Amino acid sequence: MSMRVQIPAYTDRWMMGDRYGEVIKVTRTRKQNGKLAVNSEIAHVKLDKSGKTQRFILADCVEI
Repeated sequence: MSMRVQIPAYTDRWMMGDRYGEVIKVTRTRKQNGKLAVNSEIAHVKLDKSGKTQRFILADCVEI
């Protein structure tokens, strides 16, 4: 699954100019919040500028 994304603008990495990267893995989480179960997908993104791999909520990433 090779997909290019722009990471969310609310992150420190985005503010430092490290805005784009490639999704290398997507994992699913399930958090129990009282009786409500919240499912979300987490994107592991290898960033272009720094080369670091960071985790972001997949729904907050913009595909480019």
